[in-house]
Amino acid sequence: MDVKRFVIATFLVFAMLGCRELAQKTEVDGVVSSEVALSVMPVGAYFGTASDIDYANKLWQALIAGKIVGSEARPHEPFFGGAKPHGLILEVIHLIVLVGDHSGFVIVKKNYDGPGASVETVKQDRVRYLDSITVMYRREAGYDNDNQNWFWVKYRPDGTLFAKTLEGQTISLAGRLMKGETPRENRGCIYCHSSAGGGDYVFYPDILVP
Repeated sequence: MDVKRFVIATFLVFAMLGCRELAQKTEVDGVVSSEVALSVMPVGAYFGTASDIDYANKLWQALIAGKIVGSEARPHEPFFGGAKPHGLILEVIHLIVLVGDHSGFVIVKKNYDGPGASVETVKQDRVRYLDSITVMYRREAGYDNDNQNWFWVKYRPDGTLFAKTLEGQTISLAGRLMKGETPRENRGCIYCHSSAGGGDYVFYPDILVP
């Protein structure tokens, strides 16, 4: 691993540990407690709506067309990530993608994990170790001006969406994850990435958002 990747990975470990601590406080077996959820937002108000799911599906198809995901995806260099909620080993791709009539910047993070996962074993068998694909896609102005207009999604390797049970409802992880009524009430992706330097919600200094 080169020095730049090592420094970035080390920074992310400490940043993500803070997110992991938050998750441990608010979740039990993957279920956010109703007490916390009620204090944050009306369920589904900012993510997991039918519109969010539809947009996530369109985004996935655009990623397939660009050979970023799917069976014909072009491989990129994996590196050590080291912290939840992402994989032990990561593969990060960033580029401009067209979804509908909007051309937006996307950052795709492939999360590899499991017994025996390492940079070398992932290179040898990506399918075996791929756990999830987390995506942040910059939508049109006005989508979420409070948070740089990012659309967040967590996909399974086959393109289906991960979900959480919130207040007894199963909510797909797509949309403004997890925006609160005020910035102090943000959780999830928005909460964590808002701590990235530069105000663009991106932890990697070598990724420049257009």
